[in-house]
Amino acid sequence: MTLETFILVVTVSGLGMISPGPDFFLVLKNSLRYSRKVGFMTCFGLLLAILIHMSYCVAGIAVLIATTPWLFNALRYIGAIYLIWLGIKALLAPTWGTVYVGADADKCNAKKLISYKTAFMQGFLCNLLNPKAVLFFLAIFTQLLTADSPFITKLVVALIIWVEAVIWWPFVVMIFQSQIVQRRYFKLHFVIDKLLGIILILLGIKVALGF
Repeated sequence: MTLETFILVVTVSGLGMISPGPDFFLVLKNSLRYSRKVGFMTCFGLLLAILIHMSYCVAGIAVLIATTPWLFNALRYIGAIYLIWLGIKALLAPTWGTVYVGADADKCNAKKLISYKTAFMQGFLCNLLNPKAVLFFLAIFTQLLTADSPFITKLVVALIIWVEAVIWWPFVVMIFQSQIVQRRYFKLHFVIDKLLGIILILLGIKVALGF
C-alpha cells in the first residue's frame, strides 16, 4: 500500500465515521440517557458489526450485496424499520427526575436502564442493517483499491477502518458522559430525548426512501 492510499483510507473512512448518522444518534442517545457502561456496550455492538462489514468487503461479498436489488432492498427496509422502532421507543420512554453522572450512572435503578445485552444488540443491528454502511465501505474498497490489489492490502484497509472505529466510538461515549454534558443534558433531557427519537424515525424514513 502506498502512502497516498493510506492517507486517503484514513481520511475518507474517518470523515465518514464522524459524520452524523444512525450510529451517531444511537450512541448519543444511549450515552446521554443511560450509564457509561450502556454507552460502551452500544459501541461494542457497532464495532462487531463493522468487523463483519470489513470481513465481507475483504472477501468481495459486498459487491454481491450492492448489486443484488432484492437483497439490498431487503436490507434497506429491515434497517429502516429498525431505526423507526428505536425512534418510537425513545419517544415513548419514561423520563426521570434524577441524573447520575459518569460511573455513578450505574447506580440508576432498573427502570432507568436498558440491559447491556439490549444496548449491545442496538448498536450491532443499527450498523449491520444500515445499507449506507454497506455502500460506504464498498466504495472505499472499490474506489481506493484496484481489482487486483493483494489480499494483505485489503486486510490492512479493513484494519485501519476498524481501528479508527475502536478509537472514535468510545471517545464519543466519554464526551457525552462527561459531567458538564450530563448536567446540561439533565436540564433539557425531556426535549433532547424526544428530539433524538424523532431524528431516528426520520433517518429510518430516509433509509426506506433511499435518500
